Amino acid sequence: VEGLREFKSQSSDGSGTITLEFAVGTDLGEAAARVRDKLNQVPAYPENADEPVITTVNPNANAIAWFMLTPLKPTQQDIKAFVEEHPHLESVLHDMAEGKRNVSLSRLEALAKEHPEILPLARGKNDPEKMKKFAEDFIEARFERVDGVANSNVLGGREMEFRVVVDPAKLAGYQLTIDDLHQALRNQNKNTSGGDIREGKSKNVIRTIGQYDSPDVVKDTIITLRNNSPVRVRDVATVGIEYTKPEGIVRQKGVASLAINAQQAPGTNLIQVMGPPLEELDIDGDGELTQLELDKAMRLNGDSLRIACAELNVGLLRPMGLELEQVYDQTEYLNSATELVQNNIYVGGALAVFVLLLFLRSPRSVVIVGLSIPISIIATFLFVRGFGRSINVISLAGMAFAVGMVVDNAIVVLENIYRHYQMGDDPETASNKGANEVWGAVLASTLTTLAVFVPVIFVEGQAGQLFRDIAIAISCAVGLSLIVSITVIPTAARRILKDRNTEDDKTGKANQNGHANEAVWKQRIKTGFGLVTFGQRVTDWFASSIYHLQTMPGNFVIRLVIVVVFVVGSIAGAFWLAPETEYLPDGNRNLVIAIMKPPPGYNVEQMIRLGESIEPDLAPYWEAEPGSPEEAALDGPRIDNFFFVARGTMLFMGARASDPLRAGELVPIIDNAARKVPGVFAFASQSSLFESAISGGRSIDIEITGP
Repeated sequence: VEGLREFKSQSSDGSGTITLEFAVGTDLGEAAARVRDKLNQVPAYPENADEPVITTVNPNANAIAWFMLTPLKPTQQDIKAFVEEHPHLESVLHDMAEGKRNVSLSRLEALAKEHPEILPLARGKNDPEKMKKFAEDFIEARFERVDGVANSNVLGGREMEFRVVVDPAKLAGYQLTIDDLHQALRNQNKNTSGGDIREGKSKNVIRTIGQYDSPDVVKDTIITLRNNSPVRVRDVATVGIEYTKPEGIVRQKGVASLAINAQQAPGTNLIQVMGPPLEELDIDGDGELTQLELDKAMRLNGDSLRIACAELNVGLLRPMGLELEQVYDQTEYLNSATELVQNNIYVGGALAVFVLLLFLRSPRSVVIVGLSIPISIIATFLFVRGFGRSINVISLAGMAFAVGMVVDNAIVVLENIYRHYQMGDDPETASNKGANEVWGAVLASTLTTLAVFVPVIFVEGQAGQLFRDIAIAISCAVGLSLIVSITVIPTAARRILKDRNTEDDKTGKANQNGHANEAVWKQRIKTGFGLVTFGQRVTDWFASSIYHLQTMPGNFVIRLVIVVVFVVGSIAGAFWLAPETEYLPDGNRNLVIAIMKPPPGYNVEQMIRLGESIEPDLAPYWEAEPGSPEEAALDGPRIDNFFFVARGTMLFMGARASDPLRAGELVPIIDNAARKVPGVFAFASQSSLFESAISGGRSIDIEITGP
């Protein structure tokens, strides 16, 4: 395949994955078409193998959003109605029925172990664990229709299957074997091509339908002939529809659930794929979404995952007693990071203005220099758009860095203008002279800065993709600051700086009117309440020290010793204090993951019981209401979401804190709960922001001990 750089394959029981990596910049749509053409040339696949599915997304990539399908939580009125039908359970459900305790599905599940009559109240009309096929046909398909979603997966639950239970005696009576029955079922349970029929200019393709769609069709399947009479499946076996044994489980807050994720297609915008928050979808603000509101939101914003989730809840799931809840999406970190960088831009700009006011000691000069910040930053947005880049955390970080750099050129030009102004020139003459004298130096300074960042724009590979946005942002901002410094700054200085005669007249009148206190406060502001004086004293001390070193006897030896000490000290400090090297920092996420290794031989049913034994220790952390006495009594933060997952030999659980800043406090709580199970090896850690959810850290330590 043209453009293919790397080919990887991975096989496991019942499935196989082939990952193709193409060169950066390859059109994945065209690449997928070429791969599909190559696969069509394969003569035949194994009999039990399905047709391959091609997706333009890394199967190991993190999902941009996770959703949980759970039973719809019963209301207080539902609890009261249930108690009226089951009076003997009134004492058990009294607190929930009277509103003294919030309704909790996990609490109902726990009560159902002692009182099985409560189980339908906890599971609702439909058990999500048995709704996997439904979720694949409706929820997964709905998500994949959203522009920008490459793939969606349903995890957990059990599928339905035709189960054929053979009677060995009857099978032997017809002189048949299990292989005969298996071969007959396999041969007839498939759709095959029947060729085509041509009628004039049209061509009709014929396909024979043979796949089983009901137990009766399976029962009528002919195995063989005996004495010219057909032997059917019904003659040797019973056929029914049953649920398969679970291959994995997903539990959320103590309740069996289904997990559905969504993976983003390359080259799409995360914000647009996720869509507006639920608060914006609720147009009338009544707390309830309607189909009319969702239709209007879709017309305004286009289709998105949040709109799809709300649409499924309103139109399909709630009448079935189910609820689809979004428990995670990557915009949470993107929005917080974007807000943080924006605040840094504002704070950095304010601090830059304060420092200018502190040292220039002229409010008018500060206003002039301050103009360079918004003009350069706002114009940078236009250039970023022109380069085909988006506003993201990296580009905003570059603008935050550039806030302090864009004022450098303006300060140099304005300081020279102000020097001429203090020498007696009028504002117009001072502006012309000041800008003409230093524009060459400002140009040279700007070019040296651009020489550092512009080459980064053309770096290929992952490093180029990672730093290209920040290099473009800084280069554009600094380049624009050069234009601003030699055009806007002189013009603004000409308009804002007052004629010296007028200013002197106003100052004289103020003194004649006896405004002595005003003059004192002006002087204090100009000196930065003593900070400028302190800085001058430090400068004088350094100048005096250097002068004494140069004039004292034996100064050459002393200077040589000082230079050697500083050089050796700098090299030693750089060696001993050098930070560790890594590709990306850890960055703590609001997620604590506990990975568990069960004893050998554990099946899924045993893993379910293992999870059920852990959940009671953690249930108080998610059942406690915000601000309640129960929350105050906890020895850690309240758990906002908890999940327990078992797939094959992989077993892990995770929790998110209601307070993201306290997520690390959940590590010992989750770790202790997991380690209480006998024979289970477990460890918990806070997930890294830049790694997958169940990995992270910059090193792996392996300790081997023995005789």
